[in-house]
Amino acid sequence: MRRQSALLLGLSFVVAVALVPGIAAAETLVGGSVVVDADETVGDTSATGGTVVVEGTVDGDLKAYGGSVHVAEGGEVTGIVRAYGGTVTVDGSVGGNVLAYGGSVRVGETAEIDRSFGAVAGDVTLEGRIGGDVAAVAGEITLAETALVEGSLNHFGDLREEGGTVEGVVQDGSDLALGPPTEIVTALLAVAAVVGDLLLGAVLVRVSPRFADSATDTVRTEPVYTLAVGLAATVGTLAVIAVLAVTIVGLPLAVGALASSLLLAWVARVYGQYVVGAIVLSLTAYGNRYLALLVGVLGVTVLGIVPYLGAAVSVVVFGLGAGVVALGGHSLWRLVTDRPGGLADI
Repeated sequence: MRRQSALLLGLSFVVAVALVPGIAAAETLVGGSVVVDADETVGDTSATGGTVVVEGTVDGDLKAYGGSVHVAEGGEVTGIVRAYGGTVTVDGSVGGNVLAYGGSVRVGETAEIDRSFGAVAGDVTLEGRIGGDVAAVAGEITLAETALVEGSLNHFGDLREEGGTVEGVVQDGSDLALGPPTEIVTALLAVAAVVGDLLLGAVLVRVSPRFADSATDTVRTEPVYTLAVGLAATVGTLAVIAVLAVTIVGLPLAVGALASSLLLAWVARVYGQYVVGAIVLSLTAYGNRYLALLVGVLGVTVLGIVPYLGAAVSVVVFGLGAGVVALGGHSLWRLVTDRPGGLADI
């Protein structure tokens, strides 16, 4: 089992690490306060700081993370702006699109955005010129008297119009009913989830059947311990991601860690379903691994529909799967550290 679990979890680790965002071939600025001065010109830039201010020129794209992100009057970004901050303000000129995520987002009166503008925030204020469409998701969107939107304005939230100009159409997203009924969408998503779990489970069983058998034996002999390990590992992972997310420098790592954790959570859920199916099937005369996967996935899915019971079953099944993955990861760690050649000796 140790060699099989090492290979399987090693592969999962490589895929998970690949999801962590790397540093692109761009200038990276980090500090308590990051400023591109008025007489300064930089290329594609990734800036992280308590405050990020652009007073000069970014000749390319700007990706900014900060408590406050500000493209000041006179500042210029020739490419795309992606800003994540408590407050995001654009008073300068942007040659490409602007995507802003913050508690408060404002396009100032002196702002010139040549292409589209998108924002997700607590409140959004539009005072300047936007050359393309606007899509805003916020509690309140203000269209000031000085605002000029040369495309359409699509908003999800309360719109306060103060006399600004929108050359296209103004559309309240809550009024749209272009999609199929919710019941159909829910059913399709449920079917897609079942098919996805079956496909992933088939791959896992095919790649490491011995690990799947060992996982079943572990849960059968130590169910409470495995569940406790899985829930503890889940809580610990969420805590680490939360700590990274509240630090400015750690925010990009938190995004990557979250993506990696979601992948591993999917693997854990499938293993939990497989183990349940295998244990149930062991009570009969059948012992096929793929049949166990089918029984587990369909059984857990059906039980998940039952109010209250479904939620409890889902938590337990996921906890068992997470415990299996965590214990397998621990076995991999011991295997690597016990061998002088590390992974090369596996």
